[in-house]
Amino acid sequence: MRQGWLLVALMATATVAQVPSELTEVLQQLQSPDNALRLQAMERAPKLGATLIPHLVPLLTHQDWRVQRAAQIVLETIAARATKTNAKDRQEVINALLTLTKPDRPLPVRKVALQTLSICATDDAVPSLATLLSDESLRSDALATLKQIGSPAAAKAVANAAVNAKGAWLRDLLATLGEMRRPEGVPILLTMLKSGDPETKAVAAMALGRIGDAKAVAALADAVRQGVPTAFDALVRTGDLLLQRGQVSLAADAFERALQLAKDEHQRCAALLGLGKTGTAKALPLLVSALDAPELTVRQAAFDALVAYRHQEASRGLKEMWKRANLTQRGMLLRVFVARKEPTTPQLLRQSATDPNPEMRTTALTLMGELDDPTFEPVLWEAAMKGSDTIKNVALRSYLNIAERRARKGETAQARAMFERALQLTEQNHLLELRDRALSGLAFLGDPQSLPLIERYLQQTNPPREALLAAIAIAETLMRQGKKTDATALAWRVLSLRPPRDVGNRASQLLVRLGEDPSAIPRSQGFLCHWWLLGPLPNPDNRAFDQAFIDETSLAPLRLETVRVDNRLLSWREIRIADPQGVVDLTQFFRQTEWVACYAYTEFVVDSDMDAELRIGSDDSVKVWLNGQLVHQFGGMRGLTVDQDRVRARLRKGVNRLLLKVTQSGGGWEFCVRLVDLQGNPIAYHETSP
Repeated sequence: MRQGWLLVALMATATVAQVPSELTEVLQQLQSPDNALRLQAMERAPKLGATLIPHLVPLLTHQDWRVQRAAQIVLETIAARATKTNAKDRQEVINALLTLTKPDRPLPVRKVALQTLSICATDDAVPSLATLLSDESLRSDALATLKQIGSPAAAKAVANAAVNAKGAWLRDLLATLGEMRRPEGVPILLTMLKSGDPETKAVAAMALGRIGDAKAVAALADAVRQGVPTAFDALVRTGDLLLQRGQVSLAADAFERALQLAKDEHQRCAALLGLGKTGTAKALPLLVSALDAPELTVRQAAFDALVAYRHQEASRGLKEMWKRANLTQRGMLLRVFVARKEPTTPQLLRQSATDPNPEMRTTALTLMGELDDPTFEPVLWEAAMKGSDTIKNVALRSYLNIAERRARKGETAQARAMFERALQLTEQNHLLELRDRALSGLAFLGDPQSLPLIERYLQQTNPPREALLAAIAIAETLMRQGKKTDATALAWRVLSLRPPRDVGNRASQLLVRLGEDPSAIPRSQGFLCHWWLLGPLPNPDNRAFDQAFIDETSLAPLRLETVRVDNRLLSWREIRIADPQGVVDLTQFFRQTEWVACYAYTEFVVDSDMDAELRIGSDDSVKVWLNGQLVHQFGGMRGLTVDQDRVRARLRKGVNRLLLKVTQSGGGWEFCVRLVDLQGNPIAYHETSP
């Protein structure tokens, strides 16, 4: 019944000839309760264009929200299609939508029409939209549409409306002018920046910062002096925008004013960085003067700005600044010269390396190490030989920097000579950190010619870790050269010194590649190195510690069994480890390494019955059975330490069977076992046959 009355209303607004049958059908389908029919109509309707728009009015206020939304979508689609058609068709759509904004239309229709106009409206719509800016119920929608048009005419309309506006509406208009970024908004914004209330001044300043007009620079500077909170950021932003447009001198003026007015570190940094980007001659002394600012952030900003500074006479200007700079500024300028790779940098560094001021000498010697310039080597070496303790330390660091750079470039002979030379000097002056750096350099090279020097360290009671690594690197080089006998002897030598685990593992891996059995070393210390592993086993909340997955007290050779756990058939996995401390890293053998557990089983033979100690380390919990008897347990989380648990035990002549269960929550997962007598001496044992 309602559809019939609606159709009558439509016919009242047009003759039958003016409402083609297709249009009538589309309108009926748009109101249909059938979703499929309505969707079909929504696809057909936009093709009718401007002709359809006046007939959508009743649908836009329909009692069914689905019909309202369908009409809105059709309207938006017509507007979008109009932007891709000819000017005449587009204007017809715009005119039809403007008709819907007239006062005789329902307010919801007028608002929808304005929102739709934002899609397709052109300057021709500006006068009508400008009029609506005085209509309190529609002005926000009209303003949004003018903003979307974004033309000079649209900006002028918004600016004109702002002349007589008040309060929040005035601020909305001013903010929109900033978002439109049109110069037409500048005059009214300047007026409001000068005469508005504090809140309005803040909005005007922000809007001017978005436009970036040169005429606003002086006014924004005045606003900063008056304490307008957004004025400083707007001034800096104006400088950035002027710079983007190529108005360099005007941008420099904005940044210079900002620097003069800056009240805190953040503001000074922003102004300095902006000045650096301008690359103007007058910016240079301002940047250099900030190099000795009391605030670190300001000094860093000035440094960054000088590094980025680009001017055709930049090099000459910096040299002039150097002559006039104070001591602190010169130190920072040296860093600037290095970062910019200025041609005069080597000369200035050499000159400063003999400066009477220790701080300047230290800076120059430090910076020499940052450059790839071998000509600095004699300067650094002389300073390292003759300087004070501080100078000696700095010079040697830079000397080693150059040596490391040479090593990476493949200049092996030169680098080796430098490392060896530095090594002797560090020993004489007890500079242990630098000694280790020199040894690390020799380890990087792995040159057998360094072996006599490294041998001196291998003869010490506790050789430096870096010396052991250098020896391994040399052994690896000897192997590559085909000198396997010498390589093997050197690797065994390192392993015999009981090095740190990572170093020992590297030596062990080298011995394996050389065809040797490195487990002889840990076995000689009583470590058990031949194991069978079963896992991973589930360990929720560490419950595996008390759960028996196998017969843990069995006297049979467990390695021959298979075990079913959670529908998985597990077999024992044989391993032989060469870790110098006998540590079994279980994360190397199992893919799952969190909230799990495993069994570790071994058999060993001793020649007689004896009392002994089992020295055990584990990460995390561990249980131990010897010949079927539970002899030890630790339940908790910990990292492994060799010999952390000591368990008195009785070994029997012949085969002894040892079973461990090691649980894991997360992180490291490992264990080790050592056999010693009651005096702590390693027990000689034999391994059983596989």
